[in-house]
Amino acid sequence: MKDSWFTGSGELISTDFMFEIIDDYISRGGKIFVGTDSQLSNISCIFATAICLHGAKGSQGGRYFFKKKNKKNSSYRVLRHRILQEVKHSIDVSFELLEKYPDADIEVHVDIGQTPRSATRVFVDTVSGWLSGVGFECRIKPDSWASSSIADCHTK
Repeated sequence: MKDSWFTGSGELISTDFMFEIIDDYISRGGKIFVGTDSQLSNISCIFATAICLHGAKGSQGGRYFFKKKNKKNSSYRVLRHRILQEVKHSIDVSFELLEKYPDADIEVHVDIGQTPRSATRVFVDTVSGWLSGVGFECRIKPDSWASSSIADCHTK
């Protein structure tokens, strides 16, 4: 994981220390939740990816880490391209985690919904099939809190 990671409070954290925390969390049976969200501006698109730790035995509450990428690419104005890029970021991070923790239970949260009012509903089958095909459990709105609540906070 070459990018800079930050704690939920915005402090830079070394990858080694982040992995120590994840090691401990996994050793207590914790599941990892990964989600990415994006925010489009006039000149670029900010992507934020979160690794969330919640629900290990003996822990209360949770913690998370995030990284941000600012990409200048006008193609992100197309919703399909932006959503698929969000999913790709989450898959990339999830695979990096699996390399280090082959037995980790990882769930990917995607900021798409299936209500009739949701413009992203047309991507549900594609995205859930993609994630299932590469071996990850997929959650969409309203159950995709790692992307729609956590990562979303860091796209602004």
